[in-house]
Amino acid sequence: MRYNKSMNQKGFSLVELLVYIAIFAGSAAFLISIFVVFTRIHVRQGSLNEINSQMSFVNDTIGQLVRASSQVDMESGTATSTLTLRMASSALDPTLVYLEGDTIYLKEGATAPLTLTTAPLAVDGFSVTKYEGDGGYAFVRFDVAVHYAAQGEGGTFYRTLQSAVSRASAATFDSSVLPNTTGSYDIGNATKQWQNGYFSGGIGIGTSPVAAAGLKTTKDISFSNSSAGAIFTSPGGTCYRLTIGNGGVLATSSVACP
Repeated sequence: MRYNKSMNQKGFSLVELLVYIAIFAGSAAFLISIFVVFTRIHVRQGSLNEINSQMSFVNDTIGQLVRASSQVDMESGTATSTLTLRMASSALDPTLVYLEGDTIYLKEGATAPLTLTTAPLAVDGFSVTKYEGDGGYAFVRFDVAVHYAAQGEGGTFYRTLQSAVSRASAATFDSSVLPNTTGSYDIGNATKQWQNGYFSGGIGIGTSPVAAAGLKTTKDISFSNSSAGAIFTSPGGTCYRLTIGNGGVLATSSVACP
């Protein structure tokens, strides 16, 4: 008996083949869609992490600089794109935080600027405003707007940051308080004046103080009130005020010793 091979083999029918192809295609499309969604979520999360990291770095850096500064050297109430801080160290003075192009930079003294933000994060806006209260209290508000162009199909993400940092007016010093430039800065002004000054040593105005005199100056001492004058203590302990009358006549009067 001859074995008929063709009668014992059975192939796929056209209908079965089409069904299998449809199932395979549907499964492949489903898996591809899951992969695309997963990739987009991964890209989006990575982009958001990068945005949050750089924005947090900018916020922390500005906060530390303002708190460490000697003065926020800006006009109060006026928004600007540059934060200007005066620092106690001449090597760091002045310290600037500013926007140039789409990048925020930090410049301390004469050193080369450092970038606080890096690509692909781009800064769309950077605004700084100083506000002052009574007693020299000041705080700085800064607003930052950025966008991040994610790679692939993640799209572009946008974020804004609004923050503020205060600077305490009172301070205790454990070293000399020196300006970084001679003869350029004042203590107080015509409208905001210090009340009293207490010094344990001598005062030199235009010259160095000496041990033999509590006050030494190279210029005149002016009295704007005719009843005011210099008070001297006599050897006996009585105090007299020395004034001048019309015609340049000197006069003395007994006063309570200060």
